Order: sequence, then C-alpha cells, then structure tokens
Amino acid sequence: MSNLPDSGETARSVIRQVETQLQTLDPSAFSPSAFSPSAFSPSAFSPSAFSPSAFKTLEAKIGEYVNEFVNESVKVSRRHQADTVSAAHIERASEYLVANTSRRIYRHMGTAGGVLLGAAISNILAMSSVGQYTGGGAILSTTLGIIGAFMIALPMAKD
Repeated sequence: MSNLPDSGETARSVIRQVETQLQTLDPSAFSPSAFSPSAFSPSAFSPSAFSPSAFKTLEAKIGEYVNEFVNESVKVSRRHQADTVSAAHIERASEYLVANTSRRIYRHMGTAGGVLLGAAISNILAMSSVGQYTGGGAILSTTLGIIGAFMIALPMAKD
C-alpha cells in the first residue's frame, strides 16, 4: 500500500493538466458536426462559447470531479488491498461516480423495504409460535410486509 501516490497531489496534477487543455480549446467546437461521436475529443470545446463566469464554474466543477474521481480510484484500490491503482479500479470508481442519485435512492428504498419485510415476517412468526393473534397486529404486520415487498421490487423493476 505504500506505493499508492498521495491522492491530493495526484488530483492537483490532473487538475493542472485539465486546466492546460481547457486553455487550448478549439473555437470551432460548437459547429453541428462537432457533436458526432467521431468528432468528440476532450479538447473539442471552446472557452469562448461560455460566459467568463460559466467557464470558471465549468473549470471548478471539472476540478471537483477529477478530485473525487482520483480519491474514489484510490479508495477502490485500497479496498482490494492493491499496491497501485489499476485500470479496473478506475473503471469501478467511474461506475460509482456516474451512478445518478435516483439509482441510489432506489437502492436505499430496497434496503428499507427489506427491513420492513423482515420485521413483518418476524412479527408474524412470533405471533404464530406463541399462538396469540391480535387483529391489529396481524393487519399491521401484513401491511408492513406488503409495503416492504413493494419497496424491494421497485428497484428491481427499475433496473
């Protein structure tokens, strides 16, 4: 693990490289053909297409993303107990960072649904083993079980 570079210094180095590329952008980048997949390249956008404040915001957001990307790549490599960051670690970090917030919300919804379904099943089994059923307890447990099952199924259906 001692071979891993300082992620802060690595991020600063990458940010400097990105800033250099942003300063040398092609002014003809916003022609209609510039957005075809074959025409796209990292240096295809012109700072003149942005207002000065928008371009500064763009640079700041790129810097934030690069910093998060480098840090996440290092975290992934450490989780795999690797001495260096590999291409696979970078791919995994990229997948994690581009996962949109709605996907995360659905994942948490599935987790909460599992807790509700587990609590409902536990309560129903407890009532069955003791042999004491109450109307309110049975209705509440069944309702929580149905809601929990729905919350588990929703993220599966979304994917």
